[in-house]
Amino acid sequence: MSPIVPGQLPAELLSLLALHSSFLTALSLHYAHNGTSTPADLRDLTASATKVWRQRQVTCDDIRLLIGVLDHGPSGQHNPYYLSDYGRGKICVEIKDNSPLIDGMTNVNEQGLQNLFKDGLDSLWAEWRVSHQLIARPIATPKRGRGRPKKAELKQTRMETFLDDVAMSKFVNQLPLADITTCASLTALAPLQEKGRKRLREFKESVQQGRSQKKTRPSLGKENEPQILQQPAQPKITEFAAVRKANLLDRILAKQEAAKCGPAAPTPAELQRTAALQRAPEVLRVLSLLCASKPGTRVSFSTTTLIQALQGSIRSPISQDEAMKCIEVLSSELAPGYVSIVSMGALSSVVVNQAMRPTDVRGRLAALGVA
Repeated sequence: MSPIVPGQLPAELLSLLALHSSFLTALSLHYAHNGTSTPADLRDLTASATKVWRQRQVTCDDIRLLIGVLDHGPSGQHNPYYLSDYGRGKICVEIKDNSPLIDGMTNVNEQGLQNLFKDGLDSLWAEWRVSHQLIARPIATPKRGRGRPKKAELKQTRMETFLDDVAMSKFVNQLPLADITTCASLTALAPLQEKGRKRLREFKESVQQGRSQKKTRPSLGKENEPQILQQPAQPKITEFAAVRKANLLDRILAKQEAAKCGPAAPTPAELQRTAALQRAPEVLRVLSLLCASKPGTRVSFSTTTLIQALQGSIRSPISQDEAMKCIEVLSSELAPGYVSIVSMGALSSVVVNQAMRPTDVRGRLAALGVA
């Protein structure tokens, strides 16, 4: 038990004063970083107040108790704070308009708010003492033997009352809690949220109804378990698969017969010959330029030198095999007298007779079947 000295609060109420001071410090830090126009979320505010107070975890009900004491004091109309509900568990501390204890954007009159809270707590404490008859009683004056009783001293006119922990907890538990008002934006969104929740309930009910109907259907056994009784649709599926397989086989056979009756595809050698004939006019121009730089009507080149010259002169890239194929086509089909290949053992050369240069190259190409 703790003695109640007149004009002094018990230790439990002094702890509430310290909690309120920590609450004001946490609010000042919030306003210093965000300004007084930004509401303070209780989830962040309680964590900050806990670090400042260092006695226990500060809860949302603690903040409601502090603001409730401010509201129910003798100067409760000066309380600048109120709680607003933003939905989804977000409750914020906001400032009333034109509050005299909030100066500017970030300055909070902590001393004035602390005095306001102390006055409110002292007033509630006094009312509770009177309602529970915890007033001080006069001190008994014992008699002195047969003589006159001793007069009571002026300093000891009343004796101190005592309050146990149970009574103290009753007082703290009956302290008023601040009301939480619903935010205006949340009130405006309430019909839309209710509409969304109604749709969600309907969707869940439809899903649950579908599941229940699926459970009531007769079971057809496991997926991999062989079924003894054939289903009515099984013969149709089998018949359709057989017809589809037969149709596919008929189409493949028809394509094979059409390929046999049609013209045969050209062989790789024929494709190489056709490509060499298409390059022949350009190769002839390169040969005429190379022969112009040498005297005489008959000019000979080594095969390696001529292939290198063709690779360096033709605009589109050409390999050694393609260049050699072009020379062979010229010597055998397109210009047999103009270009000839002479081989002596491992050595080979190309001889160009300028006197027999072909004049109608396009006509010869058309006669050979190359456009």
